[in-house]
Amino acid sequence: MKELRQLHDRVVFEPVDVSKLTSDDKKKAMESLIFLAEKRDGTIKGRACANGSIQRTYIDKEDAASPTVGTEAILITGVVDAKENRDVMTADVPNAFVQTEVDPEDGIILMKIRGAMVDYLLQIDYARYRDYVTIEENKKILYVKMLKALYGMLKSSLLYYKKFRKDIEEIGFEVNPYDPCVANRMVNGKQHTIVWHVDDLKSSHVDPEVNKEFLVWLNKKYADDGIAEVKATFGKVHDYLGMTLDFTEGGVLKVDMKDYVNAMIEEFSENVKVERTCPWSEKLFKVDKTSRELDKKKAEEFHTFVAKGLFLCKRGRPDIQPAISFLSTRVRNPTQNDWEKLKRLMEFLWTTRNDVLKLSADDLGTIRWYLDAAFAVHPDMKSHTGSNMTLGRGSIISKGKVVEKGHDISTSNIFTLPT
Repeated sequence: MKELRQLHDRVVFEPVDVSKLTSDDKKKAMESLIFLAEKRDGTIKGRACANGSIQRTYIDKEDAASPTVGTEAILITGVVDAKENRDVMTADVPNAFVQTEVDPEDGIILMKIRGAMVDYLLQIDYARYRDYVTIEENKKILYVKMLKALYGMLKSSLLYYKKFRKDIEEIGFEVNPYDPCVANRMVNGKQHTIVWHVDDLKSSHVDPEVNKEFLVWLNKKYADDGIAEVKATFGKVHDYLGMTLDFTEGGVLKVDMKDYVNAMIEEFSENVKVERTCPWSEKLFKVDKTSRELDKKKAEEFHTFVAKGLFLCKRGRPDIQPAISFLSTRVRNPTQNDWEKLKRLMEFLWTTRNDVLKLSADDLGTIRWYLDAAFAVHPDMKSHTGSNMTLGRGSIISKGKVVEKGHDISTSNIFTLPT
């Protein structure tokens, strides 16, 4: 009831006369959904959203994609923050989507509210909705036109991105040409940097007052009409996008994923409390064609944990990246032999569960890349190239790529840097 009242009070939608809708209009109408979640204090919270999957029939994926900050950008800016001893603030914009107006150029976007939710809206404002309620399949139905974005709509993230970008550019931020979710401006002769992933952002400046003033601006713009304020965290430790960014050691960014690793260990179906000094053996890249395929349940678990490992290795644990690189190629038809390789990786994670990635810069004006290639190392005679980027200590970007058989790596594509 609270959630629907908020949508009503914010005028997120307006009712439409069903007699003026064509059959095609009705087919394009999104279904409304309410999810219930129990909070830590035991209270129940409702979250309204739309099932925007129907929009995929008439909106191209490319037209609805919204930029999000790259992991590399988070780590690089974090290293800069540590090197320059900046004050760091992370913040969360409340109800960002429902504060964002729908783009008129997208035409009319309809949503269908049914059943009990119609009754709740009638209780909230009977005069507003009563003349628009219809009956379909013995259920009350209310068609509404979307005026604001809502979770689940394909373009919600993109609409909010455009709004946020326009707002920050108006106060002097310049968006990075390589990552459209990184922006900088100069304040008192020093750089003020923000990165953002939808409504979660990180802000840094050497002067703490700049972050405090920026938070004031965020609340003026996005405090949701006084309903909810922008929540911010200050200090040396921040929980940001699944990572703990720890600045407690001078000049060093520690990317702490210990909680994530421990959760993986607890959720894994087998006991992995075995000491392993390496996450793989010399047989990592060898496929055992005689090994039996996993049953459906175990294959699904294999896929799940390889995906979890992929998330982990691209953030705080690049040391497991070669194993995840191979296991990712085995998720379609994993075998018992593949499972044993995954289990060994999990055992290594248990052994190193307290490890954290430490990154720091020697000189912000010097970027070092290290590259290597191994020829014909795969069973099908494909080669493998790898590269690492660092600002001094620790690998910020590490990549590997299988080179197609017969591809010529010319010397013009290889460059050297001073060691």
